[in-house]
Amino acid sequence: MKKATVGIIANPESGRDIRRLIAHASVFDNMEKVSIVKRLLMILQSFGVEKILAMPETFGIVPAAMHLIEEHLSVEVEFLPIKVFGTWRDTYEATKLMEDKVSAIIVIGGDGTNRVVAKASGDIPIMPISTGTNNVFPYMIEATIAAEAVAAIATGIVKPEEGTYKAKRVEIFEDGELKDIALIDAVATLHSFVGSRAVWKPEYLREIVVSISSPSNIGLSSIPGIIKEIGRDEDLGLYVELGEGKKIRAPIAPGVLREVGIKSYRVLELGEEVEIKTTPSLFALDGEREAEVKGEVTVRVTRNGPRVIDYQKTLRIAAERGFFEG
Repeated sequence: MKKATVGIIANPESGRDIRRLIAHASVFDNMEKVSIVKRLLMILQSFGVEKILAMPETFGIVPAAMHLIEEHLSVEVEFLPIKVFGTWRDTYEATKLMEDKVSAIIVIGGDGTNRVVAKASGDIPIMPISTGTNNVFPYMIEATIAAEAVAAIATGIVKPEEGTYKAKRVEIFEDGELKDIALIDAVATLHSFVGSRAVWKPEYLREIVVSISSPSNIGLSSIPGIIKEIGRDEDLGLYVELGEGKKIRAPIAPGVLREVGIKSYRVLELGEEVEIKTTPSLFALDGEREAEVKGEVTVRVTRNGPRVIDYQKTLRIAAERGFFEG
């Protein structure tokens, strides 16, 4: 019988970008990530997970957590055989190697980390734990609760189709070919180079397409969120063109309110394409400058995103089936 196996992707760079200098975001210390992993390991093994596949990285988050609970650690931990570059490629390659080997992947990072995982995770259920700057996609959740839900899925107490949902994503096409994706927001900007990646100057923003929007979001999706709230369960997206028009103030970064003008907007059905007027453009994806486009650009919102564990639903079903009984 196949061992109940869980993958762990812990990004040492999440929550540490330039927005800590130009905004007022807190620094998410890597030792706190070590503490999160320590709690994950203890709870996962308590509920029957037998093996962990972990991404090696520059800080050594998982090894540090293992050291802290060394004498109490019973779960097998294996590190994936990847060359560590200290970039997003580590996350992508590690996720690819987990295919067909794990029942779920725990992702410790922000929107950007989860976006990279989503490119390679296929239909593997993921548990996104928030430790980034923009944290619209991942859960603000205690590691203990996250581990309980993951263990319920990994041990088969709750089937993936019962305790997960397919997330939305924003797809960017250039001349008819898929160029890149975002999980929350894709923004056409006037930036001419990637640079520090982070986006914080609203005068460079031109068009925004979001899968989820709310006035309670932090980051660029807060702009359309002030116009109209769209939840994760709604089969809708939203397109906003910035320019001359109604002025609003939005929290585009922690502690930073900026005024922008709303020229036009429209609600999008799933799969409905919108043509981007700003070309050439450098697209910011989930808050980070990523994709340069020069041709004919269209964008749409779909349900082709990652499979995400609904921890509340999963734990409710697990409790009904005796998961917590001694």
